[in-house]
Amino acid sequence: MSPGHGDALERLVHDLHQVIAHLPSAIYVCEAPSGLIRLSNARAVELWGRAPEPGDTDERVWDSFRLFRPDGRPLPHAATPMAEALRGGAGLDEEVVIERPDGSRVALHVDVAPLRDPEGRIVGAINVFPDLPDRRRLEAPLDLAERTRAEVDAARLAAIVASADDAIVGKTLSGAITSWNRAAEAMFGYTADDVIGRPITVIVPLERLDEETDILNRLARGETVQHLETQRLTRDGRRLDVSLTVSPIRDARGRVVGVSTIARDITEQKRGEAQRRAHVEALELLYRLTGAIARAGSPEEICEAAVDAVKIAGRADRASVLVVDPDGVMRFKAWRGLSEAYRAAVEGHSPWSPGTVDAAPILVSDVLAEPALAPLRDVIEAEGIRAVGFIPLVHHRRVLGKFMVYYDAPHLFTAEETRLAETVARHVAFGLVRAQAEAANEALLERERAARREADAARADAERANRSKDEFLAMLAHELRNPLSVIVNANAVLGAWPLDPRADRARTIIRRQSQHLTRMLDDLLDVARITSGRIELEHDRVDLRAVLEHAVESQRHQIDAKRQRLATALPGGPVVVMGDPVRLQQVFSNLVNNAAKYTPAGGHIWLGLDTDADGAVVRVRDDGAGIPSDKLDTIFELFAQANPTLARTEGGLGVGLTLVKRLVELHGGSIRASSDGAGRGAEFVVRLPRAGHASEPAAPAAAPAGGPGRRILVVEDHDDGREMLATTLRSSGHEVFVAATGGAAVEEAALRAPDVVLIDIGLPDIDGYEVAQRVRGELGQAVRLVALTGYGQPRDRVRSARSGFDAHLVKPVEPARLVEVLRGVCAR
Repeated sequence: MSPGHGDALERLVHDLHQVIAHLPSAIYVCEAPSGLIRLSNARAVELWGRAPEPGDTDERVWDSFRLFRPDGRPLPHAATPMAEALRGGAGLDEEVVIERPDGSRVALHVDVAPLRDPEGRIVGAINVFPDLPDRRRLEAPLDLAERTRAEVDAARLAAIVASADDAIVGKTLSGAITSWNRAAEAMFGYTADDVIGRPITVIVPLERLDEETDILNRLARGETVQHLETQRLTRDGRRLDVSLTVSPIRDARGRVVGVSTIARDITEQKRGEAQRRAHVEALELLYRLTGAIARAGSPEEICEAAVDAVKIAGRADRASVLVVDPDGVMRFKAWRGLSEAYRAAVEGHSPWSPGTVDAAPILVSDVLAEPALAPLRDVIEAEGIRAVGFIPLVHHRRVLGKFMVYYDAPHLFTAEETRLAETVARHVAFGLVRAQAEAANEALLERERAARREADAARADAERANRSKDEFLAMLAHELRNPLSVIVNANAVLGAWPLDPRADRARTIIRRQSQHLTRMLDDLLDVARITSGRIELEHDRVDLRAVLEHAVESQRHQIDAKRQRLATALPGGPVVVMGDPVRLQQVFSNLVNNAAKYTPAGGHIWLGLDTDADGAVVRVRDDGAGIPSDKLDTIFELFAQANPTLARTEGGLGVGLTLVKRLVELHGGSIRASSDGAGRGAEFVVRLPRAGHASEPAAPAAAPAGGPGRRILVVEDHDDGREMLATTLRSSGHEVFVAATGGAAVEEAALRAPDVVLIDIGLPDIDGYEVAQRVRGELGQAVRLVALTGYGQPRDRVRSARSGFDAHLVKPVEPARLVEVLRGVCAR
């Protein structure tokens, strides 16, 4: 037998003993499944003829008897009602015949019922034998069967009531207690002797007395109250949550004479339900708070969402959220139910400083009893606050701020409230850190965006300024080329007549300075094109040796004029690089020109070409003015000059070396300047990558020979320029016609049918492109068209070619170059 069965049976035995001791029927109780007799009354002993001994079973006490069925068949013990009830749990109601040891027989009615514990398990069985012989001798008003059943029912009911786990209480219609089982004693703390005869209100709370009166009234009307959830009091004053089922007790005539109440303690159930509800509410609160924090775009929005969550979590009357500001002071960020005066009075007061580590909640159930709040007690009382809770906002052990919950009456803080408040605090602290980080990041991004906008604006301004500069330089060059072209041509015309030595010397100076001015204009425009990315290079195989020879030749007159000594060291065979021969000659002409310019008369210049594993190396060295050490790093910058005073004397804009460096880099090379200091000369070293093996390199083209006279129409709106250009051409044996406007040019071309038309692009009425198209339409392909312009960029040359021009000349035009072009176009 399991311990559970034994305990249940013990309770039954104890309660049944009081009930069956004086009943007239023979009654005994056996334990399941052993059949051990646990209880018997005096009539059962009388029936057996002896009292059962310890350890006697049902089978043993009947061992001296023979049992028969009413029809005379033997009844084995295993088939007796008691054995079947213990084995299968079925109640039996039948007659058996007992043969005593003396051979006498008696027929007895047997009523056996199983006994079960609250879980429904069989713990035993009760057997009732009415004493048939005695009953026949009694004059009872009740039928035997009715009496027997009544006794069995009474015994069974008594057993059930006594063994029930629920409290079962009987009372009169006036509320007097008439019965009180053991479960009621355990539940309420009163014994049956304490309460029987007393009013039921002894366990009813004062506020529920009307409820009890209503129950009795309903029962008096014959109603039944099912599962009424309410509260009752224990002897020590505790409140129990109970579920009541109340039924009327009726007499034989059906009248309600009393009340039976079954009370089940559901305190733990209600507590569990409350905890589950609180848990669900907490989860919903945290879910809403987490969503609000995720949607919040700033710390202020997080605080606004948090303050309501704090108030709900603490079941508080008011709440607030404070955050540490950059000065280390806790400032109100959100609040509910607090006056401005209160906030102003308490802001800055905090139990923690920003440096506090591992701050814990501080809960004050009654502010009037808390000494730490004495300095603020008057302010707190005036606000109507009686209890307050401080919950720190902590992230990585650092205090970010705090929650405050306020109550208008003393408040006992529960563990659940505190845990939930701390959970909310962790969520909000994390959200604040995230929002503060995002705000800081956004501020940084905004600063970066502002800086980028400023940089973009500055870049745009610089680009506009650069474009304006380029446009100005192009316009300046164009405007300067017109008078310069006149000067060049006029000087060439002067050379057609013999001059005295002084005049011839002046003409030579004019020619040299015109060339110098032309070179400066070219350099200035080239730098503008390179910096704006508008320069285009040819990519041919070029013999660098030939390029250097031409560069030296182009500067020979300047070197000879200053009686300087030039030494060259060039290899015997070609040194081939990939590049633009014109631009490479421009690079080295500039370097040789610089060496000549800054070397005094009678000085020395060295030019060398060599190769190494990486390519070609060109060195240009002189023993002239040199470069101060503090200028070496900036010598290649635009408009930079190593010696401004000397530069002003020699002339120059400080763009030549910038142009050289940019052109060398466009060819994939590098340039380096070195000097031992002012007055000790300088050296420039250019490195260029060598070209792979291929066909013979291109060399600078030689000037074509002269040709016979032609009929030439000059179209130029600048009077001096038109006159000098016509004079130059006539002195070369050509027949020349002139026109000052585009319209006049078209008419003159139709009238004169020239071989060549020289057309200035910038005409006042019709631009030169349209003039070219009209002349070509009038005279066909036989006429040769040459553009004259101050613009020499690649796109200008492309446009003139598309307009029908055969050649493109950039002002000022040297007479030799003009003759060269005329012969070239006429030879096609």
